[in-house]
Amino acid sequence: MSADEESTRVAIADRVYDALSAQFMSGVRLPGERLKLHLLSRELDVSPTPIREALARLEHTGFIERHSQRGYVVARLLEADEISQLMDARLLLEPAMARGATQRSSAGFLSQLAETISVMQNAGHRADGETLRECWVADEMFHGLIADQGGNPFIAKAYRSLGGQLQRFRIIGKSGVSHARAACSEHEAVYSAIEAGDADEAARAIGRHLTNAKHRALADIERAERSRSVVSAEAR
Repeated sequence: MSADEESTRVAIADRVYDALSAQFMSGVRLPGERLKLHLLSRELDVSPTPIREALARLEHTGFIERHSQRGYVVARLLEADEISQLMDARLLLEPAMARGATQRSSAGFLSQLAETISVMQNAGHRADGETLRECWVADEMFHGLIADQGGNPFIAKAYRSLGGQLQRFRIIGKSGVSHARAACSEHEAVYSAIEAGDADEAARAIGRHLTNAKHRALADIERAERSRSVVSAEAR
């Protein structure tokens, strides 16, 4: 395969990855749905090869799971206790990451952090899957940059093992955009503390952000459960 062909294949796989992640974020594909190669190939008008590559990458986000008998399926949503446990784990790791990143901060690092915040700010008020995907990518990058700048590869590795698992709780509808705006404001507070060189405040700010994100996710789960109860009652 030539370099041009390889580049084209990678670009197509990237496009498939973006399209599918937007669908997961907007709730187009429901938990448990099988992702069949031939159907995705027809829907996205690409060959099966880039779809396989995109699905392999998406497995690491927690959006999908691979089963020996069924192939790839859309992952189930996290339960409330799992959300709590996940965010509690992040609360153990990320304040230390933020403290280390502040102590090792640089102009280039601050510029990259600011860019992720700008992306979230500019995403607008649309509640479509692509907007949510942009916010999700920017959010992941913000935390990943802090992990890398923190200076402790063991903490960074532990953080990345959790990865984007919170995104398995897919945000659907207008609440997704409001959550993104709230997260953006909280990111700004973390950024300001890092820029000021206040390591302790950076740790506190990211702790507040994670605590708030946990409460937002739990509130969404509670609303979803109430909605399901209403629908079930009306169906009886």
